[in-house]
Amino acid sequence: MAGGVTIHLEVYVPLRGARRWTGTESVPAGTTAGELPGLLGLDEPELAVLVNGRYAPPGRLLEEGDRVAILRPSEGG
Repeated sequence: MAGGVTIHLEVYVPLRGARRWTGTESVPAGTTAGELPGLLGLDEPELAVLVNGRYAPPGRLLEEGDRVAILRPSEGG
């Protein structure tokens, strides 16, 4: 994707017909951690986004190669 970044994504809420979805995803450059759930069509409130193993504030820009996990806060470990 021109002008995009590729991230490694793990989603622990239903996405694309799977209970747990893992793969790579291209997102537009400038996408933030807070925008990602909506971009993926996830409309659950209060999803936690972790980037490279750490909680990411909503304004954190996603970068090429980031490892991102999206989960409900109660499912964290």
